[in-house]
Amino acid sequence: MGNERVHDLVKSGYAAIARQGGGCCGSTVARTHERTASLVGYAEQDIKGAAAEANLGLGCGNPTALASLKRGETVVDLGSGAGFDALLSAEKLGPEGRFIGVDMTPEMLERARTNAVNAGYARTVEFREGLIENLPVASDSVDVVISNCVINLSPDKAQVFREAFRVLKPGGRLAVSDIVLSKPLPPDIARFAETWIACVGGALVEYEYFGHMRAAGFENIQHTRKPAAPMLTSTLQDPIWKAAVELVGEERIMDLSDTVFSYSVTAEKR
Repeated sequence: MGNERVHDLVKSGYAAIARQGGGCCGSTVARTHERTASLVGYAEQDIKGAAAEANLGLGCGNPTALASLKRGETVVDLGSGAGFDALLSAEKLGPEGRFIGVDMTPEMLERARTNAVNAGYARTVEFREGLIENLPVASDSVDVVISNCVINLSPDKAQVFREAFRVLKPGGRLAVSDIVLSKPLPPDIARFAETWIACVGGALVEYEYFGHMRAAGFENIQHTRKPAAPMLTSTLQDPIWKAAVELVGEERIMDLSDTVFSYSVTAEKR
């Protein structure tokens, strides 16, 4: 698929999620969203607090904790969705800090802006429409770039990392949670549109992922990983996987689960 086709596919899929309140990595039931958030590293106070309304079960990690955010910092979120990480970050950044969420889906932006107002963070949190491959953010202007299970959705990940590097100040840091593969997906599975929206079809293998980061200029790249099988199991129950399951079978897809990992990655711009 070409880049424009991927963008259109992802935008339409996440617009539907925003309207329905569902998530690609879990069912549409709120308690399942809570379980998914707990599974990927969010604390109970995060899940039950003011940000709860923005939790759509879309994450594969907790970049707000990974980034060790400090009061007064400026943060950009690549693919900010309904604003779950934005609202959690705003509390840590305090009234002197600033959070900029970037998303290409108008329906998600609408939900995120409403959630920010309802949570009382309208003065320190803003959401901008745009592509993560072409961020509407000034160069050398932010302290931290975060992203949660979104870079895998981009058709040009090298450009995403170049943009993240561009907007960071010297000494700035990157904190990303994402899906990464231990080996490529079989072509007949990777080609299904549904696997892109479900956070798997566009994922890279580790050496490619980190290669793009290094090429962009990032240093001191560190990571941990854990199997993403529990999230994949939940995803297979979502309607967006229906066509893929019918064509290749749930058993074969689950056979691939030991090659799909949730990565927590940090890096620096020196």
